[in-house]
Amino acid sequence: MGDNATDNSDLEGLEIYQLFELMQPLEAADPISMIPQGPGWWVLMGLILLLLGLLLGWRYYRRYQNRYRLYAIAEINALGDDYNPLEISAILKRCLLSHTPRTEVAALTGEPWCEYLNARVDNRVTFTDFYLLRKSHNFDRAALKRQAIYWLENYTVAT
Repeated sequence: MGDNATDNSDLEGLEIYQLFELMQPLEAADPISMIPQGPGWWVLMGLILLLLGLLLGWRYYRRYQNRYRLYAIAEINALGDDYNPLEISAILKRCLLSHTPRTEVAALTGEPWCEYLNARVDNRVTFTDFYLLRKSHNFDRAALKRQAIYWLENYTVAT
């Protein structure tokens, strides 16, 4: 045995408690850092942060683009219980005028206006002539508000 590290001849014949007395405590290992060491990890973290920033920016931009819908919904919710149906029609028209050509929307009234609104959203909403509702006192005002809010949340912009 030429290796001194494995030569334990001086330990032969010692009792266990004597061996324990000869033991020296181990040194605690350095804590492992949570910060990545290599430059590739820094690049990866930078890309993740960039993507997260782009995603948040895109979300903010989409919300900014659709702010007119949120304002219109707030305006409909602010209407009293005895509102005139033409007020909802005016809110919907103002909302459409924010991104649709004025010549396409401004002159629409009556049935053509309702058909235009119905064509922009799925079959869950069917608007009837706001002028006829104005004269009828037995229409469901809460249902018309719900329909208008649903329409504002789901209509598609015609291109």
